[in-house]
Amino acid sequence: MKKVLVITYDFPPIGKGNVLRPLKFSKYFYRYDWEPIILTSTPKTYFFRDNFLLQEAEKLRLKVYRTPGSSNNLLTGRKLKELPNESTRILKRNIARFRKFPDEHKSWISKAVKLGSEIIESNNIEIIYATGPSFTAFAAAGELKEKYKIPLVIDYQDSWLHSSTSYHPMGVHRMRNMKMEQDVIRVTDEIITINRRIKEYLIEEYEYLKHEDVNIINHGYDEDDYKEAAKTQLPEKPKMRFTNVGGFFDLITPRYFFEALKIVFEKNPGLRGKIEACFIGGLSRENLKLIQKYNISDSILNPGYLSHLDAIRYMLSSDVLWFMIGEGAGDEVVSPIRLAEYFGARKPILAAIPDGASRQLLRDYDAVRICEPDEPEEIAELIMEYYELNSKRMMPIPNEDLIRNFNIDKLTYQLVRYFEFLRDISPGFGIRGKEKISGQFNQ
Repeated sequence: MKKVLVITYDFPPIGKGNVLRPLKFSKYFYRYDWEPIILTSTPKTYFFRDNFLLQEAEKLRLKVYRTPGSSNNLLTGRKLKELPNESTRILKRNIARFRKFPDEHKSWISKAVKLGSEIIESNNIEIIYATGPSFTAFAAAGELKEKYKIPLVIDYQDSWLHSSTSYHPMGVHRMRNMKMEQDVIRVTDEIITINRRIKEYLIEEYEYLKHEDVNIINHGYDEDDYKEAAKTQLPEKPKMRFTNVGGFFDLITPRYFFEALKIVFEKNPGLRGKIEACFIGGLSRENLKLIQKYNISDSILNPGYLSHLDAIRYMLSSDVLWFMIGEGAGDEVVSPIRLAEYFGARKPILAAIPDGASRQLLRDYDAVRICEPDEPEEIAELIMEYYELNSKRMMPIPNEDLIRNFNIDKLTYQLVRYFEFLRDISPGFGIRGKEKISGQFNQ
């Protein structure tokens, strides 16, 4: 069986959406005769932990190598962080990123290169695949590519320079990040992104990149998860349920949906007690205060953070899945994993989002209503529209042809095709043909 080294800073049990892509790709690599070997971090602590995904990795018998870390960590049962107010979280992150490039995990690069070298020297690795953020994974992968001349595939789950989480308070911050990104790209053999807007930014930013140098593989859902979730009794649903899955970070906030619910109940008092909003992923204190402010506590279901499988159970028990992206820098590149998960649930979607990658993906879903993110009156109208459709049993039906395109098995096959191609060409092929420009990855 051929071997691929998968480099990702985040991996289960840490409860982040970006762990699903490397985990699920690794699951289906086996089907196409590729054995994944995972190189990741030892997660010190976080707001959420997903034991179900960790158990899935163990059941798959994935070879997971973790760089050294504290003995008191998520794997050994360290207490989770309390979910902070969003402004506090962003401030702490930006302070860390003021001095560290590409982000607060800078020190992991040298650890990953050291462990990656040991893995490569004891295994017949034929492809290096790195996914980010954190883009420290790209930097480490670039060094390993230079050292061992193994074909490298980098996979953008977000934009390095244009993300909503990017922090460039001074020109030097953008220049340093741009230099690091170029150093990686110039030794890369295949670039993958999750959407067209990230691809366009890369081609605009680096004139030597051509259209064919960057390919799109969307986020995907695992059909097995939905089959497994459906085997057990789903959560009870006494009211019409609108559900959001995922945390509220950066451009994503429940504020406007809360206000919309208030408007709905003011216009139609009879709907109070007939509609509920369910939030899977935890609500911070500031969001709990908003619920009180808008007097909608009796219409909010807050199970907190749930395992991936339990979150799917709630999706399957819901009538409408709610999704939002706020307007702001980087909003056009956002197409999070939760959107693919929503597709897998095959439920109607209420999307409060600006123009961008997510709107493009939703355009052909059919069972969707879209409005601007910061317009509670519009959101309220769509809530009432869905209530009427549901009461008349006339809910829209999703486009099954589109949904099938997001099956992770199918997407893994696309990725493997790039692996196979790179095995059969010169290691020096690369993005530019390839002229070698030695880069300093660990800056």
